[in-house]
Amino acid sequence: MNFAINAHIDVCVHQDYSTLMHSPCDPTVERHFRGHKKAITNLIFHPNESQVATSSLDNTFMVYTFADSMRANRFISHKDAVLDVDYAPSGEVIASVSKDRTVRIWVPTVRGESLDFKAHTGAVKSVRFCRDGQNLVTASEDKIIKMWVVCRRRFLKSFVGHTNWVHCARFSPDDRLIVSCGDDKTVKLWDIASGKCVRTITELKDPALDAEFHPSGIGIGVGNAVGCVKFYDLRTGQLLQHYTAHTGAVNKVKFHPNGNFMLTASEDASMKVLDLLEGRPIYTLKAHCGGVRAIGFSPSGEFFASGGADQQLLIWKSNFDSQEAGRRGKKTLYPDDARLDLESQLDALRLEDGQDSSGSFMDARENIEDSEEDGEKEELEYVTEMQDLSVEMERGRSCFGPIAEIPGEMCPVEVINLKDSWSQQKGGEQLTQHVTLPLEELLSSQLEAVRHTIVLLEQRVTNVEERLKN
Repeated sequence: MNFAINAHIDVCVHQDYSTLMHSPCDPTVERHFRGHKKAITNLIFHPNESQVATSSLDNTFMVYTFADSMRANRFISHKDAVLDVDYAPSGEVIASVSKDRTVRIWVPTVRGESLDFKAHTGAVKSVRFCRDGQNLVTASEDKIIKMWVVCRRRFLKSFVGHTNWVHCARFSPDDRLIVSCGDDKTVKLWDIASGKCVRTITELKDPALDAEFHPSGIGIGVGNAVGCVKFYDLRTGQLLQHYTAHTGAVNKVKFHPNGNFMLTASEDASMKVLDLLEGRPIYTLKAHCGGVRAIGFSPSGEFFASGGADQQLLIWKSNFDSQEAGRRGKKTLYPDDARLDLESQLDALRLEDGQDSSGSFMDARENIEDSEEDGEKEELEYVTEMQDLSVEMERGRSCFGPIAEIPGEMCPVEVINLKDSWSQQKGGEQLTQHVTLPLEELLSSQLEAVRHTIVLLEQRVTNVEERLKN
């Protein structure tokens, strides 16, 4: 990622941030931009880490390019607040969704060409591309999740089950599942091939504002409206970790690409960095004058960005992942065979439902076309509805200029290292590494043995049940 800028701005950044670094492992602010006229609602890094796109309540989204000129594109076509934005994996296309109930697919150039999908009957809260960029999923206040074929500009299928606003929908890393959450206080896991909900988590007790797959695809992180962050195991639906992390609503949760850390953003104007291996927060970050509404890691995890109600975009260097190579013992959250456990459970659910257990995302596309030919009423109604809509290429309005600027006034940046305070709470006692690590390794091996035993018992119970049925 190229952050080279002119000497004048380098001096400004140095004066503002150089004194804030307490440790080489502490996160640091690298750049500080302003361009929006209202709160930032979401952000995403370009796949090659050369840009960041941000959406805003000012009815626009912007693309900031990390180059000497520090210029940015502002895209203006939505008629209401832009609530989410996402890059296609190729980086050549951007999707934006809005309170105006539409989805727009953009080629992010000065010409600002876009496709307009009138997608939902309520505000569209989130949008995500699948990993091959051919499909995207949207979630809306109309309580429905929908999947779309980008190149054909048409509706593919819907996922119906939420009883209140749906705040987000995300593809799993392998594109076989979708996770969603909403104001009905549930998190739902959907099988794309069948279009059915295969697991509902009701433990939340409060509206869920954001949900994100762990990079392994086996767990999900959830942020709710009362300041709690929860981490669930999808194999069992059980709560693994719970953090009362914030005093305000948790607007966003994001996993570091290595899967060992989680970043959270809250309406209390702070962010937290959680160490999932140790099960505790390690940093509190304060740099925004108002709620933090958007966060995101770069694909490499070397950087992350934050945006908020103060209309400002901060680019941070992570640093806290720099010592990962030095960790001994357990280095990942899940064992290597954990994914197989989840797959076997999903296959069992499909077999119970009379489906082919080998179903995939590509099968899902074919199944929809087959269902149309067979005249399945529900899907035909949706397809007919979408075919009646006008979907055409139009030129959006965009402006190009030096509008990405270092603000003259900024909130003080505070990086609180909770690792140090945690050590002090323990009375300052520092156990030597040769004592603590064998104990951690012993506990880890014992827990792994217990887990394998439980899996075997579950398999035996399943076999007995099948024999009794026969």
